[in-house]
Amino acid sequence: MHPFFLLLRNDWRLLKRGRSLTIVSLLALLAGVYALFYGKTFVERQQATITELQQNERARLDSLLIWAKLDPTVAANREKWEKATSPYDVNVPEGYRTTMHEPSALTPLSLGMRDLFPYYHDVMGRAIYRQLFQQEIANPQKLAVGHFDWAFVVIFLLPLLLIALSYNLLSVEKEQGTYALLRSQPITLRQIVLAKLVLRLGLLMGFLVLMTGLAIGLLGIDVGEDGALTARFFVVSAMYSLFWAGVVFAVVSFQKTSAFNALMLLGCWLVLVLALPTLLHQVLTVRQPIDRSTFENLVRDEYGQEQPDSVVLKPYYARYPDRYFPRDTIKRTPDLRVYYARNDQLDQILTPLVGQYEAAVAAREATVSDWSWVLPAVTAQELFNGLAGTSAAAHRAYIGQVRDFHRLWNGFFVPKYFKNQRLTAADYAQFPVWQFRSAAPDVAVGPGLLKLLLLTVILFGLGWWKLK
Repeated sequence: MHPFFLLLRNDWRLLKRGRSLTIVSLLALLAGVYALFYGKTFVERQQATITELQQNERARLDSLLIWAKLDPTVAANREKWEKATSPYDVNVPEGYRTTMHEPSALTPLSLGMRDLFPYYHDVMGRAIYRQLFQQEIANPQKLAVGHFDWAFVVIFLLPLLLIALSYNLLSVEKEQGTYALLRSQPITLRQIVLAKLVLRLGLLMGFLVLMTGLAIGLLGIDVGEDGALTARFFVVSAMYSLFWAGVVFAVVSFQKTSAFNALMLLGCWLVLVLALPTLLHQVLTVRQPIDRSTFENLVRDEYGQEQPDSVVLKPYYARYPDRYFPRDTIKRTPDLRVYYARNDQLDQILTPLVGQYEAAVAAREATVSDWSWVLPAVTAQELFNGLAGTSAAAHRAYIGQVRDFHRLWNGFFVPKYFKNQRLTAADYAQFPVWQFRSAAPDVAVGPGLLKLLLLTVILFGLGWWKLK
């Protein structure tokens, strides 16, 4: 047997006899299983809310459809029929649609921004930004703590488990007095360290495979439909683990004591996982501040301004000349043309400002991307959130779909109101239907994996040079 594989087998026997492997394995398994159940429970609560909203919407529209089929000549039916055939009543207070940001199959693995951003919006005839800037009441302390999901286990805990098993790869031989005997064998120092590190990295990869299988079974992931996303999620986890194996290899290559290695590795973990991301966040908060409350206040201020009807309607008719009908030829009760014009005016005013806000967000994300070469934890988290559909970019894609649906929804009802047309029962089948399109399948993991790979190569190169 080749000395490399002989060393690998003997090191496995020694590792198996010790308590550290058993303790670390149990802790990792408990943390992983809890993370899967946590993510599953969180998503199930949101999915229950989505189901309830869908049932509520279906009940409202079904009731309106029944009312639209009533005989309006019967006095008892008149009020219901008028409400069900009024383009305004169906468009705004009664028949509005609820647009949902549906969770993906991988959302329980990396919850990301799922609790920070709203995952549903009611779409009606009001200004779209009045609807998008509404926020639910949430506990800020809970939002600051974050989630104990599988991505958290991979990014924060697995490096610690690898450090606990690997900090004394070479130093233990010196401290136990077996170093001279080991060096007398026909095997290089590099092979000794690599053999021991490969064993521990193999155990970590086996754990990732085990947890991926548990996730598929527990979360009900359809391998045929979401197998590619799941495989990419696993590859990111494996590459991130390989990076930390490079960190261990580089530190051990200096051939210091076990205590020195442990302190150095823990210091690397603190800096790379906690200190640098926190420092970057503080720097961006000062140098590239983003204040969403400015737009929320502006929405209220602009909508509350009193302007003459003619001032509001004139530019509106200039944008939509097909909706102009003289007041003296077509009467409406109530007359809500100014209401629609004011909402459209608010959207016209806020659109460029929201564009500036989104550009500022994109600039901040670009800065984070530039620094991600030295922030492997941030890179891995972004990749996990992207594959799970819980990133900030995924939320912006969802908001873009909501805007498009708002235009489609209003485009169906508002012209009918301005033409003073009533809805018919047949029109209900033509109502625009919300269909969410997930951005997760289009997420490119190549650039992020390349960053992790280059950092890993540099670390292994340093260790290889030091162990010459």
